Amino acid sequence: MKFDPDTVDRLFGSEDAESESPERLKEYFVANKAYDNVRSKAPLKILVGHKGVGKSALLRRAHLEDRENKKLSIWLQPSDFVDASGHEKGVPFNKRIANWKSDFEQVVARKAVEQISDLDDAEGISVGKDLVGSIVGVFKKIKPKISDSIQSAILENFLREEEIHVYVDDMDRGWTASKEDIANVSALVNAIRDITNQDRRFRCRIGLRTDVYFLFRTSDESTDKIETNIVWLAWTNDDILRLIAFRVATFFSPSTSFSQISALKYQQNITEKVLKRVIEESFQGSGHWSNRPIHNVLLSLCRARPRDLVKLLHAAAANAFTADHSIIRSSDLRDAFETYSEERLQDLVNEFKSELPDIYHLLLNFKPASKSGKTSKKFQYTTDELIAKIKDIRGRTNLVFTSKTVSTDRDILSFL
Repeated sequence: MKFDPDTVDRLFGSEDAESESPERLKEYFVANKAYDNVRSKAPLKILVGHKGVGKSALLRRAHLEDRENKKLSIWLQPSDFVDASGHEKGVPFNKRIANWKSDFEQVVARKAVEQISDLDDAEGISVGKDLVGSIVGVFKKIKPKISDSIQSAILENFLREEEIHVYVDDMDRGWTASKEDIANVSALVNAIRDITNQDRRFRCRIGLRTDVYFLFRTSDESTDKIETNIVWLAWTNDDILRLIAFRVATFFSPSTSFSQISALKYQQNITEKVLKRVIEESFQGSGHWSNRPIHNVLLSLCRARPRDLVKLLHAAAANAFTADHSIIRSSDLRDAFETYSEERLQDLVNEFKSELPDIYHLLLNFKPASKSGKTSKKFQYTTDELIAKIKDIRGRTNLVFTSKTVSTDRDILSFL
């Protein structure tokens, strides 16, 4: 096959859910327990997971399913709150919550009306004390002039059920873990929790990175009240291999079901039945991976995050395209390793430097060292060996957490 950019996007999927076409996302999306939890009737759910595990994809698929069912479903991102008063600095926390609540309701009401009608009908909408009731009132006024069948179906369904679904994604964009950032996220979540508690017709789903949730959770004593609202999203490496195999399978045959991929008992079966259509079955080259099944190589590099594997395959496919290869060869993978590794290291730094500012030097010091002309192959450590290694690194690097707490060797080990 030809690995041109458009083909690769459809084959492996886009690197982020925002860039994916709704049709392709629906083809390869796999609903897991986290998805079922998010789709429950609970007023508030907060989806928490590391960067790259698919939070946006899960929330977006739930939003699309709402739209398919003619539900009034609103998608919100940071750009919708550029002028929000909740961002103001130096505001007392309770006032900040009140500001976020007002801003949030106003944005939701405006976007709800815009989804059904034109911008003019959303101008000057007054939310008052009843968000859903305010939207009902506007919808009743504009109902006679709605001619679009889909918009009309959403409007009629909303007037009958008076239920609104809201998805809030990427609110940790630009996160620096400053006190102001933590206060903003905490105030926003508290504001939404107040809204959903006051009106069960309002359902909200929020996506947060694990590191953001951790700092927000430990900064506000009231956050113990949201523990039952948390939905954790994580994948095993076996899950990820099957997810990628499903994307490949649906590229060639859209009618493929995930149950067919699940029925493949062993990972080697997945390679033999599906992946071999696009990549060599075993790794050709010297070293630790010589002649190893290709899935062993791929899974050792993906950090239990689907996006990592998608990025690696995109890079390798680009090399295959340049070399006019009909499948991805081991040489295409090897040529992608250096850049891919540097980018994943940078991802780790970007994701966790808010907790440990000098994480880059900590990670870099675990790089195998060359001694007496020989390269150390140390990639696995016992606990005692890790403690000794960390002690050595701390002797040369200032490792202090953002919280300013004094870090012990075991604190660093726990963080890693």
